[in-house]
Amino acid sequence: MAEESLGQKTIEMDLETFILSENDKEGLRELLDVGYVPYEPVCVGVKSTAKEMTPFIAGMANRGLGGGASYGMREKPSGRIIAVMSNFIVTPDDSEIFQETKYDEEKSNWYSNVMRNFSTGVDVFQGKFKKCLELMILCVHPDYTRRGLAQELIKLSEEKGREMGCDVASIQAVNIITYHISKKLGFEEIRRQEVDTLKDENGRPVLDMEFMKTNGTTFLSYLTKAL
Repeated sequence: MAEESLGQKTIEMDLETFILSENDKEGLRELLDVGYVPYEPVCVGVKSTAKEMTPFIAGMANRGLGGGASYGMREKPSGRIIAVMSNFIVTPDDSEIFQETKYDEEKSNWYSNVMRNFSTGVDVFQGKFKKCLELMILCVHPDYTRRGLAQELIKLSEEKGREMGCDVASIQAVNIITYHISKKLGFEEIRRQEVDTLKDENGRPVLDMEFMKTNGTTFLSYLTKAL
């Protein structure tokens, strides 16, 4: 596959990068069904299906459509979306990032509650920042992993955030790959939660901990970076 180098960027010639919009909802959901839920450690660890978990994941990703701060990559010949970084902007006056929303699927409700509880009380502004770019949903199609696309989308998002007046960016890493990419790009962890603290009503771990230890991650991480 031919590639061309543009400074720090390496862009595959058969792909194009674009700003996500409301018109991309269907393509975004199709990508999440095949590229997010079947591979995201927490989704797999709780033994969920796309039908059970995509309502919450897509709901969060859709918040980034239309704001002009989210990026996608698609195949030029087919137009198929193969990678996304869905972002939105928040200020100290905004309500919590993960708002209480009820879904028809119980596992979507569970995941929503987990992320809302994890982020509650986190101060990404730290009394000095005024506008935050929230890097929310990062997904790369399994056919296109290990090509640096995730890192490229985060870098593009940071640039766009600066253009839009953001002075800090934040990301919640629920898998080890996103965590390591974020750390490599200069994000610093401000909160961590071990996933074995997620219990059911009988005090037993909700997630398949053997899977999490060998294939996923054993913690959730909240990271920020000054822009």
